[in-house]
Amino acid sequence: MAPQTLACPSPVGPAPQPVRAIWIDLRCQPDARSLWLDAASQGDWVRLTRLVDLGGAVARQRPQFACIEFDYPDRTRLAAVPLLRREFPALPLLMFTEYHTEALAIWAFRCRVWDYRVKPVSADTLVRLIQAAGAFVRRVALDGGWLIPALPPDLLAPAGHLRRPLTAAPRTAAAVAWIGEHYAEPCPVKTVADLCHLSESEFSRAFHREQGTSYRRFLLNYRIGKAREFLSEPRASVSQVAYAVGFNDLSQFGRMFRRVVGLSASHFQQRLGARVVTAVPACAESLQSSAGQR
Repeated sequence: MAPQTLACPSPVGPAPQPVRAIWIDLRCQPDARSLWLDAASQGDWVRLTRLVDLGGAVARQRPQFACIEFDYPDRTRLAAVPLLRREFPALPLLMFTEYHTEALAIWAFRCRVWDYRVKPVSADTLVRLIQAAGAFVRRVALDGGWLIPALPPDLLAPAGHLRRPLTAAPRTAAAVAWIGEHYAEPCPVKTVADLCHLSESEFSRAFHREQGTSYRRFLLNYRIGKAREFLSEPRASVSQVAYAVGFNDLSQFGRMFRRVVGLSASHFQQRLGARVVTAVPACAESLQSSAGQR
């Protein structure tokens, strides 16, 4: 009897199936390199630069998912995210952005994006994300949307600084994003000017023009704003908060906090604590009243 040959399974597994998707390019700087160049070879794509073309593209393409790419989005561009989730709830959405803050990420996930990525994104990571999205859609039977029900519109209100429109300021938006990640570190003008590819004098003029205030005042207000958030924590000490937001001199922090807020940091924290203390008895009285009515 002839020996039987057993086929060994491939360690790599089956080749990934090609995807069918839509790429929405809403960048402010269309001449810069797009992630689209790395995604284009990974399946059957339709690329759009205008939202008005989306309905027709979805009808023709019948995509498995959509990708939306931003660099420094303003409020008008960001409105595309909840619009897509509302109009096409069964379409998983991958969001890519260069501008990033914690508030923007929270807002995106409240809008039910499938994934949120901050650029730069390597070509290998992008390919794996695309393959994962395609596999997810094939695996899950969508019934009116992969996450339902959607949040009510009033709960999609952007968090933090996104309550005001993001300034589409391509010359200095990178500096604002950098401050959001590095405010606890030294933030010299030269560092952020280099990040924006400007000289220090050019950067200072551009920042004031685009952000409506000087760089140093913006940085100070941002740090004090974070300090106010941290001081709301019951066990936070003033000195811990001062160091956490980038001040190495406690007395300087005290002066700057009073200048911006109008109160000393300790007094501000005491007032927050007093509000909590007075709120607890009020809640207790309400509960006792309710119990007495039963």
